[in-house]
Amino acid sequence: MKNSYFFKNKLQTTTFIILALIPVFVDSYFVNNISFFMLWTFIALSLSLIWGKGGILSFGQAAFFGLAGYSFGIIGINFADVFGVGVWSVILALIITGIFGLIVGYFLFYGGIYDVFVGIVTLSITLVFETFMSQTAGPEWTVGIARLNGFNGMQGMPSIGIDLFGQKFEALDNKGYYVILILAIAAIYFLDKLVASKFGLVLSASKEDRLRVQSLGYNVKKVHMLTFAISAVLAGMSGILYTNWGGFITPESMGLVSAALPVVYCAASGKNNFFAVFLGTILLVWISQELAINGRQFALIFMGLLLVVATRYFPDGMFLFFINFTKKMAGKIIGNYR
Repeated sequence: MKNSYFFKNKLQTTTFIILALIPVFVDSYFVNNISFFMLWTFIALSLSLIWGKGGILSFGQAAFFGLAGYSFGIIGINFADVFGVGVWSVILALIITGIFGLIVGYFLFYGGIYDVFVGIVTLSITLVFETFMSQTAGPEWTVGIARLNGFNGMQGMPSIGIDLFGQKFEALDNKGYYVILILAIAAIYFLDKLVASKFGLVLSASKEDRLRVQSLGYNVKKVHMLTFAISAVLAGMSGILYTNWGGFITPESMGLVSAALPVVYCAASGKNNFFAVFLGTILLVWISQELAINGRQFALIFMGLLLVVATRYFPDGMFLFFINFTKKMAGKIIGNYR
């Protein structure tokens, strides 16, 4: 029992319990907002994996976000009346996104593209995807009965309805909140186990010296390609939840700003710690939404300044710094009472 994952990570477990109790004490409006904040954690976790653990900075997470969102929307609009919009549509959209991530990762890493050039290529892919989708306003741009609708975005996507244990889970109710929370906990658990495995150790070692790890006989390119595909699936989960949450998706959701924000979330939170990234992203999205009430530019200025401060004074992440500081102070207080 004491060696179990959740027992060893008491702070994480306590936080998850608190988040699980939130719907009991607040109204549905607040729960809906927390659900929105939490859905962005998957794209941040995806970058934390590839950048924080692998040392590969990618601006392509927004492209995976958009691809999964559009794929989910197209599937839902075309097949909702036949099969309904359930888990199968989510899985299919994630498979499409994962395959795309695998293909991009193959050409990147087997093509010898590393360091700053990964950022340049992935940002180019994101912006090309955004520009292309913005030009699909004409009536001829349809997939089945789903109209892409250009920069106005694709709208009218049906909501996910999941039947589990005789209960109907919808996106915009308290039960939907628990689905997102469980998915987030599962993602963090999976990522922690992944980086602790042989695969993860090779990934972490390649961050320090890629060529040396490769000279020891490990297929570093394959590890990076698979990691890139996993990160694409995680980013895609954010895209699906976002599309499901609002019933629409636009090209702007995968533009330059969207490509940069996960970098801010990870850098400010602590890109090497998945739990810190999870909590930090929720807090930062919350703050940015409050600032955006008076104008989106205020939120962007805040995020820019935060990135500068975090990079200069908190290289391991501001949120991770405060988590470690809190643990240290709590340890001293408990020790004084023993």
